[in-house]
Amino acid sequence: MIYSQGKNRISKIFSKAVPIILAAFVAFGIFSQTFASGPAFDVFPIAYNGAQNTDYPLLDARNSTQNGSFSTSQSDHDNGVAGSVGDIIEFIVYYHNGAANAAENTARNVRVLANLPSGTSQTQTVSASISADNVTTVNSSSRGGNVTVNISGSAQPLEYVAGSTKWFPSRSTQGQALPDGIVSGGVTLGDIQGCWEFSGFVKFQVKAGTAQSQATLSIQKSVKNLTNSGNFSTSITANPLDSARFQITVQALSGNVANLIIRDILPSTLTYTSNTAKVNGVSISDSSGLLGSGYNFGTLNQNNTVTVEFDAVLASASYFGSNTQTVTNTANARGDNVPTVQATANINVSGQVLNSSFQQSKSAYNQTQGVAAQSVQANPGDIINYTLTYQNTGGVNLTNIVITDDLSGILPYADVINAGD
Repeated sequence: MIYSQGKNRISKIFSKAVPIILAAFVAFGIFSQTFASGPAFDVFPIAYNGAQNTDYPLLDARNSTQNGSFSTSQSDHDNGVAGSVGDIIEFIVYYHNGAANAAENTARNVRVLANLPSGTSQTQTVSASISADNVTTVNSSSRGGNVTVNISGSAQPLEYVAGSTKWFPSRSTQGQALPDGIVSGGVTLGDIQGCWEFSGFVKFQVKAGTAQSQATLSIQKSVKNLTNSGNFSTSITANPLDSARFQITVQALSGNVANLIIRDILPSTLTYTSNTAKVNGVSISDSSGLLGSGYNFGTLNQNNTVTVEFDAVLASASYFGSNTQTVTNTANARGDNVPTVQATANINVSGQVLNSSFQQSKSAYNQTQGVAAQSVQANPGDIINYTLTYQNTGGVNLTNIVITDDLSGILPYADVINAGD
């Protein structure tokens, strides 16, 4: 029988010829199995590949929700298991009575106990132990190490999943249900004989966090006119091209809000002023997501408040016309355990009567003589370049512009060789 380590670490590959081959190897001294001198659990060096005369770590774990794997090396084991709130973490307790298979080496009344930490934390450490009436208790801390669960987001407890404990005796791939109690006094496996074929596993599951309570979130939005040194209000008056400062205030009214996301949606008539965004008075990067998918503040604890401020400039008068228009800026906030809330602030932009005006000028240049045409007497055959300049100096856009020039005074004496662009 050849045993292989897979994701579930209890798969088997059967081969009828293997016992004969192994017996032959032992007879000729090619290799031999090692045994403890009396009943003792998990006494061999720790390995993660099922190598001969090694034990797996006493305790290991994987993120079942994210289809993770058990550890493949000691460093992998030491890094712990990463998870999010609500993930199911599957633990596995490995036992192996390292003595030879003899009556006096049988471990009596074997018990497996797992210890879940109390309280909430983003880093939770789980340990386990194996004991028997005639065996010294062994602990995971000295047999591969305890398992650390790293929970993203907010601090959470670890909660045992009722009915999840299963026993895989004698390297079986078929689990037997065990009563709940592995984390509260332990579970009893009975007597365990010595030798490799009687090693096995106990599996159980925990949940990262209990059901999150529904927190309550509030949001307020205000704005002030920086150009005329106004005060914060939910609605102000401004002129085109005025600068404004927006303020977003978010508060956790009840419960802690996990992964608070704050987002502002600027309308097209407002342009964000670079490097002005601040959270609680501290500058944040323009690439923080505040004006995009949202700024992740992290956890906002109950009764705490976060304030976000930034500046923006109104568009020019041509965007607004002669009538007063209202520019509405919207902000929203959400969290893992709260629905989205939003608030708005308005800027009433005063309309302006826009007049059209323009300036035009004309110049002449004697290309042949390389001087202004007005400063010299032109000779027959000289080439004169005329430049017409037109500038819109009004407050409105002008369309379908037609520029003409009266050449009737010079055409009797000259030919047009390039009408220009």
